[in-house]
Amino acid sequence: MTSPDIRQSEEFALFMKDLGWDAEKFSGQYVYLKKFPLIGRFAKCPRPDYPLKLSGISDFLRKKKVFHFKIAPNITGDLPQFKKEKDKLVQLNFRIDKDPFNPTTTLRINLQKKEEEIFKSFSEAKRRGVRRAIKHGVIIEPSYDIDIFIKIRQEHFFPMGCLINKEMLMLWKNFYPQSCDLLLAKTARGKFVAGILLLYCGKIAYYWFAAAIPEGKRLFAPTLLVWEAVKTAKKHGCHFLDFEGIYDERFPKASESWRGFTKFKEGFSDNKIVFMENFYLRKSIFGNIW
Repeated sequence: MTSPDIRQSEEFALFMKDLGWDAEKFSGQYVYLKKFPLIGRFAKCPRPDYPLKLSGISDFLRKKKVFHFKIAPNITGDLPQFKKEKDKLVQLNFRIDKDPFNPTTTLRINLQKKEEEIFKSFSEAKRRGVRRAIKHGVIIEPSYDIDIFIKIRQEHFFPMGCLINKEMLMLWKNFYPQSCDLLLAKTARGKFVAGILLLYCGKIAYYWFAAAIPEGKRLFAPTLLVWEAVKTAKKHGCHFLDFEGIYDERFPKASESWRGFTKFKEGFSDNKIVFMENFYLRKSIFGNIW
């Protein structure tokens, strides 16, 4: 049985509202809606819990004047009822989304093990990377200064970095301090070179945002940050650290850009979690359903 996903939390709903979305409940699950002039609303339901409760979905979408609806079930391939739940969607004319809006495959580190055991489970390259970062004098410290991390991400994603400010600030507003931790890496000279924003929901810590400038990468700061994130999440009482998505061979085109950081993440865990595909309904194909 999967745990409730962070995208269905109250904090996330408030975050989405701050980004300009409406957040409404359908069968106990959040649906996020964005209005577009003349054509109606786009809606998405990220990671609703098992079992899917879809009775009345057509009336709900019609009432909200939705022209396109996406759903990403919080259902993994190891669930015995996987096929039955997928059939529910197919019978309602849902189609598989070739461009998923939520990650369809992820990796998780089991934090219920001892720290020594977790470290030994890392690949040799990652263990060596942790030691090299420490040898280079990289220091990891918790921080409340989201502006430092924003600057790191802006450089990391240059020239598109200016587009991330609002999302970062709204996440911080709604999750800090109870439901997130910010870890920053700095050099022996005090220069900040990398960071990780961890979000918490239930017993899961999410590796939500990570970034590093070139100097940080050369010093193996991202590798040391993951190790420190493991220890931080354990202290928070989490059972798993979720890497929030890796490359999925079911969707090679959509996840092609994820190959690089997938290789990085695979050095820390081989515990792969495969979710059901994302699905969509579009008004032009609804027929009598809408």
